Amino acid sequence: MRLALNHSLAPHLSIPEFLDFAAAAGVDAVELRNGMPPGWHLPPAADVTTYAPARIARLAADAGISVLTINALLDFNRWNAERAEQARALIATAAAAGIDAIVLCPTVAAPGEAVPHSNLPSALDALIPLLTDAGIRGLVEPLGFPQASVRRAHDVDVCLRERGSPLCLGVVHDTFHHALAGAAGYSPFIGLIHVSGVTRSDVPVAALGDEDRVLVTEVDTLASCAQIAAIGAGGGFAGNAPAVSLEPFARSVAESPTLAADVRASLAVLASLTTGTEPA
Repeated sequence: MRLALNHSLAPHLSIPEFLDFAAAAGVDAVELRNGMPPGWHLPPAADVTTYAPARIARLAADAGISVLTINALLDFNRWNAERAEQARALIATAAAAGIDAIVLCPTVAAPGEAVPHSNLPSALDALIPLLTDAGIRGLVEPLGFPQASVRRAHDVDVCLRERGSPLCLGVVHDTFHHALAGAAGYSPFIGLIHVSGVTRSDVPVAALGDEDRVLVTEVDTLASCAQIAAIGAGGGFAGNAPAVSLEPFARSVAESPTLAADVRASLAVLASLTTGTEPA
């Protein structure tokens, strides 16, 4: 199992600092970001789009780190001229920086607004030639929030099969969103796994938000590790296995005075899924 870190867990670190942090934690892969969810702040020094792509490539190489994704093209399925321009810019940045993929996040309605139609087929049709020409993958991340326009991987799977399962597209399996959506089964197109833990049990699952997403520990009310184990048991870690990327958002994670030790402990929990050993 290849383990990675998403910059969401330490958005206060600049990209050079984050790459060094990841290397010190013992991983060889990260996800960089161009923004954070509403209510969170990503400083310019942590925003991949504020750096020249060549510098990103050089920084990653110097740290011995692969950059798996830029996270993310938001509202990708609300396709219009603005979204097309944003997509071209992110794809070009990824290609020039040696980044494998961009994450595609669907539209989430604001409180009180109607959930928009998914428009998934037309958005994917527009993205396929852009991704193919650049040699970059687009990884669709279903979001389990009740207001999200694409909540379950099944809907993405149907679209991908209808298009001949193009290699330029895949699915992000997010353990948090999978649980929120009450989804069953696992996509055969998983190209990346996002994992975070939840320790709260005082609210319904549907009421959980990004602020409840912490590092994975042995205590997890959403059974994230069980999801990952099930994906692996189904052959998800055979051959070209998807990386498992830690993606907590809770401010308590980034603000922890023992962040480095916390991350190493969480990585040990995940590593134990494949080694069969207890985390130290």
